[in-house]
Amino acid sequence: MSNVVIRANNLGKQYTLGDGQSWCRTLHAQMRDSLLSQREAEGTRTRNANTELIWALKDVSFDVRQGEVLGIIGRNGSGKSTLLKILSHITPPTTGWAELVGRVGSLLEVGTGFHPDLTGRDNIYMNGAVLGMTKREIDKQFDSIVTFAEVEKFLDTPVKRYSSGMHMRLAFAVAAHLKADILLVDEVLAVGDAAFQKKCLSKMDDVSREGRTVLLVSHNIASILNLCGTAILLDGGEVQAYGTAQDVVDHYLSGNTPVQGETQLHAPHEVQPRQELSLQAIRIRDSRGRVTGSIDAVQGCMVEVDYMVHRKIRGGQVSLELWNGEGVCVLCTTDLDSCPESKSVPRLPGLYRVSCKLDPAWFRAGRYWISLGASVPGIRVLDEAPHAISFEVVDTGSVEHKLAQGRRGIIAPTIKWSATSLSTVDT
Repeated sequence: MSNVVIRANNLGKQYTLGDGQSWCRTLHAQMRDSLLSQREAEGTRTRNANTELIWALKDVSFDVRQGEVLGIIGRNGSGKSTLLKILSHITPPTTGWAELVGRVGSLLEVGTGFHPDLTGRDNIYMNGAVLGMTKREIDKQFDSIVTFAEVEKFLDTPVKRYSSGMHMRLAFAVAAHLKADILLVDEVLAVGDAAFQKKCLSKMDDVSREGRTVLLVSHNIASILNLCGTAILLDGGEVQAYGTAQDVVDHYLSGNTPVQGETQLHAPHEVQPRQELSLQAIRIRDSRGRVTGSIDAVQGCMVEVDYMVHRKIRGGQVSLELWNGEGVCVLCTTDLDSCPESKSVPRLPGLYRVSCKLDPAWFRAGRYWISLGASVPGIRVLDEAPHAISFEVVDTGSVEHKLAQGRRGIIAPTIKWSATSLSTVDT
């Protein structure tokens, strides 16, 4: 079709897991690899017994038409970011090919596409030049970019001194305003406050209305449903569902996270060498303290989170988001909420457990899931576990159940009413 601007055909990306003995490329390692390459060329294939080949992406094919907004969803490690890196020409595919028609703007990891030693002003012009825009074209958008990013005071400061939130605001403003025909966005809502997230969503909606094409990777299901007409679900690097956003989200929510009472999030060997904190486990307990994947809407539940601190942290927090089956975030809370003054207390290396009670007023019958995060707010993300656990809420005696009424609303609190007789009529 003539209006197809992105075409992916059997895309695959394979990585080799090394022997893990060193992060550095020593002279010995280079000589060894050179010898192995020579042997393979001569027909003698030799492989370290400890190496392993993995497919981060396998046999991925799809078409995107001009003006379409395509959502890409899936658990961590499903291949979403790898796909965008291939489409952005950051990494080449192992198999297959992708064709993109028009200027391509990418918003991937925080800081991608920025030179750390250049100022915000210089980076705006540099990104525009990469897109093939003239200085006059960039000048027309410059004030809009700066206003949107809210970085006026820091415009002539090197971006290496920006916080992660400032990085993301400027990066999004540049990508959205410098007239790329295709916009590739990876987790734009991962950094920034609620007001800026809302502004980003509104801008992406404007971008699509202008006829530009957007590929959006997000764990925010509500955003996918609001912005995207079509979606792809990736799992293990392969396409599990491809169709309308609602159908793909339904497929994801119905089978992605098993209903269970406890989930182990990280094994010790999965922790990265410089990681400061890792989320270890999450469990749901009913009113009797039993670990369960099914709770009574009348009773509520207790949530426990285990985490490991690997290096001393100051200003960190563990956050919890409760999501319903419609992809709507019901609430967000952190382990600092009940004691904000403890924010300045350092967290020393060790294993910790935090817990909180989820009130029955916040539930209605149906499926829920919990996403976890750990961060130093406004500075850096320490760890995250989207869709960490899922559980069912069964209504055995709420007011709605007793009155046999179907009611609207995200939550179902029992509201106290009072009645006063103002007048009486004789009959």
